[in-house]
Amino acid sequence: MDFPHCAINDLPGLLWSNVALLSITGIVVVSSFLSQFKDAAPYGRHATAEKEKQWGPPVPQRWSHFFSDAIPGVPLCLAVYLIYSGTLPAGEPFSAVRAVNVVLLCGWLLHYLYRGLITPLIMPYSAATVPLGIPLAGFVPNSIFAYLVATQLACTEYPSDWAARPRFIIGVVLYVVGTAINRWADLKLRAGRLEMLRRRQAAAAAAEPAAAAAAPAPWRGSKAVAAVTGAVAGGEGSAAGGVRESLLDSKDGGGAAGGAGAPPAPSSSPPSSTAGSGKGGAAGGGGAAGGGDVRERYFIPHGGLYEYIASPNYLGELVQWAGFALGTWSWPALSWLLFCTSTFVPRALTHLRWYRATFPEYPRSRRALIPFVL
Repeated sequence: MDFPHCAINDLPGLLWSNVALLSITGIVVVSSFLSQFKDAAPYGRHATAEKEKQWGPPVPQRWSHFFSDAIPGVPLCLAVYLIYSGTLPAGEPFSAVRAVNVVLLCGWLLHYLYRGLITPLIMPYSAATVPLGIPLAGFVPNSIFAYLVATQLACTEYPSDWAARPRFIIGVVLYVVGTAINRWADLKLRAGRLEMLRRRQAAAAAAEPAAAAAAPAPWRGSKAVAAVTGAVAGGEGSAAGGVRESLLDSKDGGGAAGGAGAPPAPSSSPPSSTAGSGKGGAAGGGGAAGGGDVRERYFIPHGGLYEYIASPNYLGELVQWAGFALGTWSWPALSWLLFCTSTFVPRALTHLRWYRATFPEYPRSRRALIPFVL
């Protein structure tokens, strides 16, 4: 057997239902590409109050991320895989399952354990809420692709030497490299945002005596002020803090005083109560309703691939899914790669335009997604 054989191809009813779903994913890919080029989805730095209202009522961003990514990416995918691998081929449960199938399935599950479970727990989002339409727009295509990928992996018998073939080996290497780039870029952004928050809280703490003396009585001894100055101080253990420090460039999260994204100078006015309530700052709120200077909530990342492109996290994930598609050698995996491309390419270009418009000092040599090219 030269190529993988999927048992679904021998069952016309199931085959055509999967073909119909693949056709739907083609429509999703095209619509995602066109809509993202026309107007970026309203979350993160691209959120505005007007666009958020059009996408529905606000919901907690951490829970929405879990809903849109973790649920379809892990339990749904695993359930579909177990059901199909246990029923196809007929009368031979789990006969098509090989180590290759399990490795590829684990590649999908590990990504979504990180993206849907770990990321919402550790990432200091720029906004505390997102419109309801954002998680719904993620849940539907994620569910379709999770079903298709799980079905294909459950019902496909790979050649006995597939793990030794260049397609699989190169695919695994690309997956590992892309995953490493993606995780590094995510954690570097997290470290920079936490550093911004730490610097702002240090500035607030330094200004607190003067502010307390000048403030009206209700501000003195305010719990909000205490929350601002103490929220980060005990937030991480020494090991996690050491990793975070190792990811920081000297300019990340404000860098030298007065650098891009640096916290404002101490003020004698009372600190805003939103700072400790998840409506402002890099680690809690932000969004359209956060108010204030956007440079207080975002910064110019430096170091590594960030010196060449605006969105190395997107580049890493594209490399990761390119490796997955190559190793899997299936239409669902290829369709998933195209869908990710249709989202990441226009959004990376929008990120680059946003950085250049927001930070005049942003390096003009940086590209959006591919160093020196795009």
